[in-house]
Amino acid sequence: MFPVQYLARVLDVPPTPDSPGRPLSGLVGVQPVLNATQRDQAGPRAAFEQLTIGQALTGLVKSTAKGITMVEVEGQTVAMRLPHAAAPGDTLRLRFAGHMPQAVFLLAPPESAARDAPQLSQTARMLSDLMQQLPGRSALPTLTPPGPLLDQVTTNPALIALALRTALVRSGLFYESHLANWVGGQDSLDGLMQEPQNKLAAAEAARAAANPLALLNAAEAAPKPLNPMHALLTQQLQVLESPQLVWRGEVWPGQVLEWHLRHETEHAQNQSAAMPGDEADAGWESTLKLSLPQLGTVTAHIKLDANQAFSIRLVPEQAEVEPLLRQNQSRLMEQLAAAGCTLQTLAVRQDDAADA
Repeated sequence: MFPVQYLARVLDVPPTPDSPGRPLSGLVGVQPVLNATQRDQAGPRAAFEQLTIGQALTGLVKSTAKGITMVEVEGQTVAMRLPHAAAPGDTLRLRFAGHMPQAVFLLAPPESAARDAPQLSQTARMLSDLMQQLPGRSALPTLTPPGPLLDQVTTNPALIALALRTALVRSGLFYESHLANWVGGQDSLDGLMQEPQNKLAAAEAARAAANPLALLNAAEAAPKPLNPMHALLTQQLQVLESPQLVWRGEVWPGQVLEWHLRHETEHAQNQSAAMPGDEADAGWESTLKLSLPQLGTVTAHIKLDANQAFSIRLVPEQAEVEPLLRQNQSRLMEQLAAAGCTLQTLAVRQDDAADA
């Protein structure tokens, strides 16, 4: 609200001049200009006596000239000195401020887009700041475990699959959804305690219980380190923005695996127009790159469509490995069928330039 000084109070409308044709009887005195004190001594307008302080009103601009704007309020035309320009037909938002003894109105500022914009909460502002600090689009969120998933080499596919699944599920990226599942009885408390959010809290509690005085002295002597959950929260925001991630680590000591996982929602929608007769529903794509003792570096591109059917393409880095993979292609198909997997296609191709 603008203070009353900007309105210069409400001025009475000058008297209407004599009607045309009316004879003048000599010279008449002009109406004196009243100062603020004299105006305060004048009587209030009867039309405004029923107004209550704080009452919202609407004023209609009738005309403006020489800095004075004529405004119609409650059927009465009053003169106002506005702090901003107004044109005839404009609507003013007023609020009655009382009789002094003339009626005084406060003028509300005009509506603005910035004022109408939604206000973000503190949590939303924090998330917005984190999103501004995200690396470039080409930098994917990468999970790196502290050590190997398995203690020793194994050829048991079920054991390897369970280790990879646990590494992804309990990475902390999906912690909030797991909390919701736990409330609904679809997740276990033991599983939640394996995730970084709870591991960090448990480790801090254990250190404090073991030596609380040393922990307090260390906190006072050194600056507080960055919260390790900050990096994890950033990765969660990245996964929400672009549903893909990279897991890079050791499956067992010495066996490094790079696993790129992507949700194909947007990709499937873009392909639906080009392939009207094919399935273009949302699915998942995994790209696993690993170096094997006898086969060398092999990249496996695996697609899982909405019908739970797999499409697999194996790309060996060495050309002499391709015939060996082809010879065992039927054996791989049999093992996939025995595991209950529906296989749509299986190809061995050295050309790594084809789209996965």
